[in-house]
Amino acid sequence: MNTARSHAHALAVQNSPHKQARIARRKQMSGSDARNLIAPLNGLRGELAARGKTVKNHAAENRKALKQMQAKNDMRQMESDAMKSRGYSKMKQFQGVESRVFKQEALDYDAVQARDNEENDAPLYAQKHRNFLKKGSGDYRTSEQMAKLKISKSQQEILAEPSPRIEEQRGDRRKAPFRQEQGNLKPRASKNFLAQNKSQMIGAKPTARRGSDDSPNKHEEYGQVPGYLQQRKKRWEEEERIRELSKPDIDCPDGMICMPESERLGTLAVLERSEEEARTELFGMPLTIQTMALTKKKNALEAKLKEIEDAKKIFSRPKVFIAMD
Repeated sequence: MNTARSHAHALAVQNSPHKQARIARRKQMSGSDARNLIAPLNGLRGELAARGKTVKNHAAENRKALKQMQAKNDMRQMESDAMKSRGYSKMKQFQGVESRVFKQEALDYDAVQARDNEENDAPLYAQKHRNFLKKGSGDYRTSEQMAKLKISKSQQEILAEPSPRIEEQRGDRRKAPFRQEQGNLKPRASKNFLAQNKSQMIGAKPTARRGSDDSPNKHEEYGQVPGYLQQRKKRWEEEERIRELSKPDIDCPDGMICMPESERLGTLAVLERSEEEARTELFGMPLTIQTMALTKKKNALEAKLKEIEDAKKIFSRPKVFIAMD
C-alpha cells in the first residue's frame, strides 16, 4: 500500500507544471535556442555564412541566365530574318558550299549559248543539214537565207511553198468543223439501233443460267482452318508433349532417368549398322581357319555380334532407363 502511494506521488511530482517548466528551460538554454539568442543568424543562409561557406545568389544567377537566353534568341531571330530576306535557306554546315545543281545549270546554259552561236556562224548548207530532222524545217527557208543565196522574188515564192508530201500529211489530219461550216455538212445516216439490238438478241443463243445450288465465288482458302488456329494447335500439342515428358515415370528406379525417344532410336540405328558391318566382315572370312590369328578374329566377331544382339534387345524396349550422371 505504501509502495503504491509513493509511486503515485512520484508521478504527480514529475507531471507537475513546475517540473515541466524546469525541463523546458534546461532544453532551451542548452540547445540552439540559446545560441540564436546570443548570436542570432539570418536563417539557413546566415548559418552557411557563419560556417565559412559561400552563399549563392540564385536570383542574380537567374537574371543572368535569362539575359543570355534572350541574347541567343535575338541572334537566332536575326539569322532567320537574314535567311528569309535572301530567299532561300541553308544548313549551317553547308553555308560555304556551292550548289551543284546551280553550277550544272550554268554549264548547260553556257553550252546552249555556244551551240546557238556556232549554228548562227555556220554556213547555210551546214545549217540545212543540221535542221534536216527538225519538224517542218526541211522544205522552208527564211527570207534572210534566200537573200544570202541571191534568189529572185519569184523563186522565193516557189521555194516558200511547202512540198506536196507535207500537204498530204497535213491533209490526213481531220479537224473539227467551224460553226459556219456546220450547214454544209452531210446529214448523218439514219440508223435504228433499237431494231438492230432486237434482231441481234432474237438470233442469239440463250446463255445457261446458274442453278440455285451453284455456290458464289469463293477464295482459295474457303472452308479451311485459319493458319493462326493451326499454329495454336501445334503449340498446344508441343506443350502437352513437353508436359508429358516432364512428368516423373513411376516405373523409373531411383537414381535413373528415362532415355529420350530420339536418343533411343539413334542408338538402335547405330547398333544395327555395327551389326551389319560385323556380319559382313565375318562372312568374308575363309571357310577353313587354320591360323591362330584368324581364330581369334572369328571369336572376337562372334562375341561382338552377341553383345550387339543383347544391346538391341535392351534398346528395342519402349522405355530404356539409364543412370544419372
